[in-house]
Amino acid sequence: MSALFIFAALAATEVHASDVLLPTFTPRTMGDFAPAEQLTADTMNALSTEGIDFVTPSEIQRRAGEIADGCADRTDCTETLWRHFPGASLTMVGSVTWTEGVLDTRIMFYGPDEASPLEIVARKVPEAGTAAFAQELASTAKDLLGLVPDRDAGVLVVAAPPPQNSAGGAEDSAGPASAERSDSSTPGAESDERRTGGLPPGLWERYKSSGKSYKDWKDDALVRAGCLIVEIHAGAVFGDVERVYDTRLALNQIDDGSGTAIFEEVGSYQYDSFVRGSAFSAGGSVGFVPLWWLEISVYGGAEIGRRKLTTGWETYYSEVQGPDRIVDSDSQEFGPVPSTMAVLQPRLRLYTLPSGPVKPYALAGVQMRFYDAFDDSQLQDYPSYPTREGGVGLGITAGGGIAFDAPRGAIGFIEVPWNKLVSPVPFEQETGRVQDTPKQELPSGQTLAIRAGIGFRLF
Repeated sequence: MSALFIFAALAATEVHASDVLLPTFTPRTMGDFAPAEQLTADTMNALSTEGIDFVTPSEIQRRAGEIADGCADRTDCTETLWRHFPGASLTMVGSVTWTEGVLDTRIMFYGPDEASPLEIVARKVPEAGTAAFAQELASTAKDLLGLVPDRDAGVLVVAAPPPQNSAGGAEDSAGPASAERSDSSTPGAESDERRTGGLPPGLWERYKSSGKSYKDWKDDALVRAGCLIVEIHAGAVFGDVERVYDTRLALNQIDDGSGTAIFEEVGSYQYDSFVRGSAFSAGGSVGFVPLWWLEISVYGGAEIGRRKLTTGWETYYSEVQGPDRIVDSDSQEFGPVPSTMAVLQPRLRLYTLPSGPVKPYALAGVQMRFYDAFDDSQLQDYPSYPTREGGVGLGITAGGGIAFDAPRGAIGFIEVPWNKLVSPVPFEQETGRVQDTPKQELPSGQTLAIRAGIGFRLF
């Protein structure tokens, strides 16, 4: 094996084009480097045994730059190699994963300027059998070379050092070698499709092997990457969706000698809180999927629950009965009546599968819930009770769901978002003396929704 590298390093400045380009097979993890290099070395020996001319990985790296590293993961690898080695007839690109003494391999054979492989060999090989497997790869390469037409590329420089100018630096030239270096100034650049989709290597290879345009393939494979999502939601919400407001007044009767009773307010009580109940939920969302696993969206809608108002008063006649004895009292309940709250949720969906009709996902975000004021007409009657203002409640959202994709952009989903309510906290205030205050219901501090809906993927 070392003799092959020495031969490549000491070759004459110009030789005829080699038949096969062999970049180092790509390791899938950090622990796969040694098996990948071993299979590459065995393949070079097998190609040499078959009498096949090939360009070594070191020469490919010297001429094409870092594109030779991780070639199986680079969508523009073969295209770049054809530019740098125009006389080659076949490129072998492979990936290797080592698991408990077995190599999971995938070797692809590309013809000149072809986006899809001519042949794919996927095999699980015992670690001790890499030499035999490499011989099989060399035989496949030999068979394919008989099917690939020769490229009229003239002479190919394999190992010639760059020419030096009189100042000792590299000489600028308008020749082919100079042009190739210019073309590889950005060797790691990927196509817009891959950069936008961020697809796993295996799924990307399925696209390249399909022979379809990227848009048609993505629609058939039901891939969401790079699309806009529009949805309509409906469902139910359970938890703190019902609002209650209880207010009481303490009044002291004063005798001014005229025979007309005058009441002076000597105390007040207020309790305002969201409590357990249920509500109908409806709304819509718009989202963008920059990567197959990530959707950034905003949900807007309404929760139609209920609210209840309770008022009461108690009177004292201090001059006759004493300051602490209730003379008369009354309590009234109004409602519950329907109440609508607007809801806004910026959120993220994290998908677990890049393609296919069923896509489970996790959900995270924040919630803003807008509620109105308690200023009902019953509070304006005599005696006049204090009102309560509206506001915005905040919450933290987490949950999960399942998305369903169909051809032509139709989608559906079922999700269960849970919200930890941060605000508002229950408001309770008492001034002066109010003796008859009821026991109030406490909030749970959370809501749980069950929603389903339909929508569209817009590309």
